[in-house]
Parts: sequence; C-alpha cells; structure tokens
Amino acid sequence: MQKTDYNEIAASYNRRYKVNYLVNIENEIKNLIASNNYKNILEAGCGTGKWINALDNNNLSVFGLDYSFEMLKISKTNKSKLNLVNADAVYIPFKDNFFDLIFCVNAIHHFPDKEKFISESKRTLIGNGMLAIFGVDPHIDKEWYVYNYFDSVYENDLKRFPSLDYLKVILNKAGYEEIETKVIEKIYSKRIGTEVLNDPFLGKQQSSQLANLSDEEYERGITKIKNQIKQNSETVFKTSVIFYLTSARKTKEK
Repeated sequence: MQKTDYNEIAASYNRRYKVNYLVNIENEIKNLIASNNYKNILEAGCGTGKWINALDNNNLSVFGLDYSFEMLKISKTNKSKLNLVNADAVYIPFKDNFFDLIFCVNAIHHFPDKEKFISESKRTLIGNGMLAIFGVDPHIDKEWYVYNYFDSVYENDLKRFPSLDYLKVILNKAGYEEIETKVIEKIYSKRIGTEVLNDPFLGKQQSSQLANLSDEEYERGITKIKNQIKQNSETVFKTSVIFYLTSARKTKEK
C-alpha cells in the first residue's frame, strides 16, 4: 500500500465536491460553532480548504493545518485571509489552551499516530473545548463496489480507518468527556452497467483508496469491472457511505 501523495493530486482534488458536496457536514460544523460561540478554530488536515473557506464569519479566527504544501496553496488561493500552517497533525504547532474547536473531516485515517493527534488536540484546546472528528467506518459500512473489484482496497481501509469504537476508546483514554457519535451524512448511489465508468470516484486520483494503488493494480480493477459488465450489462454497482461525527470535550478547567 502506497501513501497518498496529496501534492500530486491537489490540482484535481476538489472535483469530488462537485459530485458530493456533503452539505450536512458543512452545516454541522457551522452549527457547532454558532451554538457554542466558538471563536478560535482549527481544521486538522484541511486540504484545499473547502470546510474552513465556508466559515466566512469575520468574528472567527480560523486556522488550517495540512501536511501537503500544494493543497495549502489552493486553500490560500481560495481565500487569502485564512491562517494556514504546513505541519503534521500529530505535532500541532500551537500553544496550550488555544483553540475552542478542533475538527477534521475524512482526514484522521491519514494521521500516522491517531492517539498522538488526540493528545495534541487536547493540549491545544481550551477547557471545555471540543474535538470533532468527521469520517467513515469501513468496519461497519462496506457497501462500496470499489471494495469488490480492486484487490486489497478494503483490507487496507480496515487498517487505515479507525473504527468508531476505537475512537471512543482513545478519546476516553486521553481523558475527554461527553464522547458522542452520530450520523451526519448518508451518500447512496446505484449505477447500472457502463454508467459506473462515469463515476468520478472511479478516477485514480479522486479517492485515497485508488490513489494508493499502483498503476498496475488500478488497471486490474478497471479490467475486472469491464469484464463484469461484459458478462452482465445490467450489473448494479452500489455505493452506500455514511459519515459520522464523533465529538468529545476537554475537561473544563476548575
């Protein structure tokens, strides 16, 4: 399994949001900020800045952190007022007790040490501050046709993505309170036969699952799909993805 090179795919990354904008995730982030009156906010693994660019309230102090410099360059182009940092999420380069909210969207599986990220988030959050982790859990949701046609993709996702149960365990271990998980967004599509070949997420650079494959592995998967269509032109290719929010609060300082 290769590691996704986001510097390489940065230019095409935002195409995914033309297909699935994930508006419920955006609304939930805005709701967390408004309902808790958060001011200092960090997105860990902000990528091209889709989520922090949506936070256009001038009263907010918004920071974005990402390991990929090319992704950050696109974020800066989109909105120059953003405070962007090129760094690893497991070493958050900010002082203690600084942020009201730290969130990440479909990114924690890229962090090499999940527990260290949880610990660093707690260190840099104020008392009663919140950590909000948005993501999927292939351990319980695995109805994605890509898993059926590309060798080792599902097995690799089980290794990369922390399960919801594991997130709760490491949050509890780190001393967080009010740990909760809820469904935020459901994505469902059904493509028949050759329709699947028009799926943008079938492109090699449109998901880390496929980007992590070698060119030979990727082409073998495409060939399997095409051969299946030859055998049965009415083959159904389903995608059913659920995005969850796991949230937790740092203990309020007394």
